[in-house]
Amino acid sequence: MNDARDALEWAMRHLPPGAERDLGRLITHIDEELERRTLPEPNYIELATSGWWWTRMRDR
Repeated sequence: MNDARDALEWAMRHLPPGAERDLGRLITHIDEELERRTLPEPNYIELATSGWWWTRMRDR
């Protein structure tokens, strides 16, 4: 999941403004769901500079 979210972040930075805005709305919903379904991962706080999604752990 994290690699896919990194790819979405990269795409957002390289899209024209209108497409970036549209994709951003979709990503907002994805991010909200990811945050709802995951817990903070205290051992990966240093990865927050890569993207907040790296600091979350999935249910096991």
